[in-house]
Amino acid sequence: MRNVERIDPLAVEPLRLRDALASALEGGPVLALTQLPLTQIPESAALLIETGGSTGEPKVVALSASALQRSSSLSNRALGASGTDQWSLSLPLNHIAGINQLLRSIDLGNDPVAFDAQFISIVPTQLYRAIELAGKALDELRGAKKVLIGGAAIPEQLIEQGKDVGIQLVTSYGMTEMSGGCIYDGKALPGVEVRIEESGRISLNGPMRALCYLNNERATNQSFVGDWFVTSDHGFIDNNGLLHIAGRADDVIISGGEKISTQEVQQVVQQRYPNMEVYVIGIPDPEWGESLRLVMAHKDLASKQSRASEFSLQEIRKFVGESLAKVAAPRSLLLLSEIPLKANGKIDLAALEAAQPTERI
Repeated sequence: MRNVERIDPLAVEPLRLRDALASALEGGPVLALTQLPLTQIPESAALLIETGGSTGEPKVVALSASALQRSSSLSNRALGASGTDQWSLSLPLNHIAGINQLLRSIDLGNDPVAFDAQFISIVPTQLYRAIELAGKALDELRGAKKVLIGGAAIPEQLIEQGKDVGIQLVTSYGMTEMSGGCIYDGKALPGVEVRIEESGRISLNGPMRALCYLNNERATNQSFVGDWFVTSDHGFIDNNGLLHIAGRADDVIISGGEKISTQEVQQVVQQRYPNMEVYVIGIPDPEWGESLRLVMAHKDLASKQSRASEFSLQEIRKFVGESLAKVAAPRSLLLLSEIPLKANGKIDLAALEAAQPTERI
């Protein structure tokens, strides 16, 4: 078995992790950012890292030095980053988006920084909160040359709001199995190919594709097909060759025998309340099998009086039913002052499902 260096990425200094990563890229011990069992490690692996999905059992992704180096160099080149620029440490380092901050810094030959970076990576909730609070975080984003935003569905209104306040936003699409983001503003990085399967799923290939899922032959065979990685996302390619993400394959729930797209409902509500952070999830329902829960967040919703006076499930059900169909109307409403996040910056869907709703029918 190859030499492996296990590191808890949340318990060490970022530069210590950067050095271990640089060693792995140069042929040193494989860097493992997981406590899961490790066997049958591919000879060309440099990094073993868990997938960063919001739900489901974690899988360990094996990435080669070549994949990681190509991802970082192509990303820096596409964004216009040079050796005088520095990447931020704005994302936690236990998932690929955070690790990419270190990889891109290695590629540039300098150190990442906590403040005053020229290039920053964020998730949508971070942008929402920065705009809402209008403090130092917003100043940091405004001062950057480019701000990559990804890791979750990004409402168009949020992108427009960010650009309106002077942030140079670039949308990023990718996943751990593709060494992170490989599609910027809908355009594939050089060497990356995109195709839409008959099922509507997006498939990707390119020099940054992972080797496999470690110790999980079944999952590897399902997702790594030939040279392609078959994602869990649906999308389409427009006439300009740009990729558009339509939502995850599991964003469709079945309620009372009817299929409902959580993304469609979310878009309708977001248009109605452009200044709110809006999410729609499916939850178990004893009568309907599954039902929709609408989650809305804003700092002012900490007040119970504000919750009761400005929003009602009945009103929301009415306009969603009129805009889509009655079956698409949410059956519960959860109002929060802020959205709970997991350690990787993604939304904690389990917490949203378990929470006591503000209102239900």
